[in-house]
Amino acid sequence: MPIRVLTIEGGGVRGIIPTRLLAALESLAGTPIAELFDVLVGTSTGGMLALGLVTPDEDGRPAYPAQSVGDIYTSHGKQIFPKPASSLPRSLQEAREWWSSASSSAAIFGFNPEAGNARYSPEGIAEAFEVYFGDHRLSEALIDVVVTSYDLQTKSPVLFRSRDAKLDPDNDLLMRDAARATSAAPTYFPPLEMAWEGVENRLLVDGGVYAKNPAMIGYIEGVTRAREQGLRDADVMVVSLGTGRPTRTQALTYKEFVSRSWLKLAEDVFRAAEDGQAALHDQVLTTLIGDHYWRFQTVLAEGASYAMDDVSDENVEALKHLGDQLVGERLEDLNALAKRLTAGS
Repeated sequence: MPIRVLTIEGGGVRGIIPTRLLAALESLAGTPIAELFDVLVGTSTGGMLALGLVTPDEDGRPAYPAQSVGDIYTSHGKQIFPKPASSLPRSLQEAREWWSSASSSAAIFGFNPEAGNARYSPEGIAEAFEVYFGDHRLSEALIDVVVTSYDLQTKSPVLFRSRDAKLDPDNDLLMRDAARATSAAPTYFPPLEMAWEGVENRLLVDGGVYAKNPAMIGYIEGVTRAREQGLRDADVMVVSLGTGRPTRTQALTYKEFVSRSWLKLAEDVFRAAEDGQAALHDQVLTTLIGDHYWRFQTVLAEGASYAMDDVSDENVEALKHLGDQLVGERLEDLNALAKRLTAGS
């Protein structure tokens, strides 16, 4: 049996889309994701999902089936991405949400009292991760998991690996800290400051700054494991899940582009870098491993927002529908994949 690698890209609340495919895959295979794959790799929201899928319960089984791992978006989405209140707060919880919303408006000028130049306080997302991951550590992962981040202090990519955590206690981070680091998207959340591997004040941000789509990282992890087991590089299969790409809008003119503000231009360039990297990895893996590479991606239909922080009820439902629609469109492929993943088990 080949080394089976699952990778999930970033995209905030759009992570709902891959959770619908994962739930369908579990149902077709009759087996939890943690038993279908050997390695899980994720960036940002994909990193959080990967960690959720390998978190053990008290009996050593997956604590979160694929069907429920995405519940964080419905149960905690508005806590993570609070929106402005329409009236004065009527409770302590509303007061906190109101203050966080007001603070995010100040972020563009760099004086958000809780989060500096970030839109949201990290309090909401940190509390959600504490609920989901508790005190579980990377070494407890049911299978190998890799989560991406980037250190602004050392100017270098960071990979949190469960296999490293099992070998060295200094690498055995709390899962909730790894989730916080990989999802600290610049402009949305402040970096996670922590000491690690001899650096006292690492500033860890979303791994999407260099690997929104971590499929190539997943392939390399798979090849490493294959070679350790005496297998060939060709004995690696990669399943890559996207979180939706925007529809092509009306053609952009030169005049429109050069007249944009610096802020809008920065957002456009960052998005182009993300999407370009994801497309490049897709092309490279298609060439390298052919039918050992499975990519599931969709275009965001009307009604589904590309914004990673749109947790409105309407958008959440639209993303669920889009994920279910993708399952229907690729059902034959999902059936074939389920058979490939369980062959010989």
